Amino acid sequence: MSNLNWLGSSLMAAGFWGLWGFLSKVATLRLPAAAVYLISVVGYLAVTGYLAAMWGVAIPYHPGGLAAALGAGICLGLGLLYFFKAMAEGAAANVVVPLTALYPLVTVILSCTLLGEGFSLRQTAGVALALVAVWLLST
Repeated sequence: MSNLNWLGSSLMAAGFWGLWGFLSKVATLRLPAAAVYLISVVGYLAVTGYLAAMWGVAIPYHPGGLAAALGAGICLGLGLLYFFKAMAEGAAANVVVPLTALYPLVTVILSCTLLGEGFSLRQTAGVALALVAVWLLST
């Protein structure tokens, strides 16, 4: 039997990201996008502090890993900023969230082309259905 720990973690991530999208819209109805971003960073740092204090997370030295993690953080920050900007500019959450949920397509394309990861016919069908779902949710 395969280990399904990833399933529980994936569902928790989806739940928290779902709440994040909703709370982002509520916040941008009341605050400017830049303020929402800065306050969100405080929340992010609180989780970071918890991880460091409770789990004793140590950061090993690996130049490629550190550079990739730093780049991921920069991309996360810029993506969040533009997400909040789209919400603050009056777009409905039911349009912005599904549209920005297409980000895995970028990951899939880069992983297949640059990392040589495979992509099955079933996964291709899943991507196509995800695109249809995003279109249906945003129209």
